[in-house]
Amino acid sequence: MKTLCLSLFFSAILLTTFNSCSSSDEEGCGKVSNVTVYSTGPSYLSFSFETVSNVNSYMIEYGVAGFTKGTGTSFPTSQSGVTIENLNPSTLYDIYITSLCEQGETNFYKISNIATEQSQCTGQVSANLYQWYSTQNIEVYFEYTGGSVDKYEVEYGLQGFTPGSGTTLTFNSTSGTIQGIQTNTIYDIYVRAVCFQNDKSEAKKYTYTTIGSCPKPIFLSTTLISGSCYQGTAYRNFSWNYDYSNAQSFTISLVSQGGLPQNGNQFTTSNESIAFSNMFCSWDQFYVRANCSDGSTSEWAGPINF
Repeated sequence: MKTLCLSLFFSAILLTTFNSCSSSDEEGCGKVSNVTVYSTGPSYLSFSFETVSNVNSYMIEYGVAGFTKGTGTSFPTSQSGVTIENLNPSTLYDIYITSLCEQGETNFYKISNIATEQSQCTGQVSANLYQWYSTQNIEVYFEYTGGSVDKYEVEYGLQGFTPGSGTTLTFNSTSGTIQGIQTNTIYDIYVRAVCFQNDKSEAKKYTYTTIGSCPKPIFLSTTLISGSCYQGTAYRNFSWNYDYSNAQSFTISLVSQGGLPQNGNQFTTSNESIAFSNMFCSWDQFYVRANCSDGSTSEWAGPINF
């Protein structure tokens, strides 16, 4: 058995007992003994200790190995068994167990260089990014291969931001929504899988350019309902899709082959389709654009030949 004075590196052994070798300038307040680290994982470690008679509570403080006592993360306990969670994989930690005695006296026991295990979250994470229904939201669809996953983490910011300084979101399902983004803006988006607590996959970076405030329609199509353009009896329907709520109307432009939409025969409708009868063959292409509630118009979508 080695003592903590030898700065024990604990990694693979799941049961380690430490003798008392830490010291304190305080006297009259006992410190714990027989500290045993009995379980570790990539993001947690568990230990127990023999309590001190007449001491009812203890302060646990931990941090990355070498941290200065008083600057770590602390919490009180009255139990002789403790689990510290949300740690980083493959990292050495120091732990102080401080006896809280009467009249403000304290005495501490230090565990040095306890190692968490390697990450088990070694699969591949990926995501698909879309903008549907709102120009201010990005829909994210996650995938993870190579193991099980508990949740997903997204960190995003303007292109070039430093990871760790962005906005972080956590999603408990395979899809989520980034809300409140700017239009016509380039974002960097980092996606991680979280397998358990703080055991996370490597981040995958995406660079995404958001759409404008008035997107153009998509999925243009046209169908001849009846008649013939050669006889001037053609009855034809024109349709498109627009998945956002900010369009007040749409303008369709019918042109001859190679014509510009701004110079075509234009018609406005509040629907996502329009039909014309008694059409001749002089028109054989169509465009459509959205007219949005903020007074702007989208780019022309098209042409579609018919």
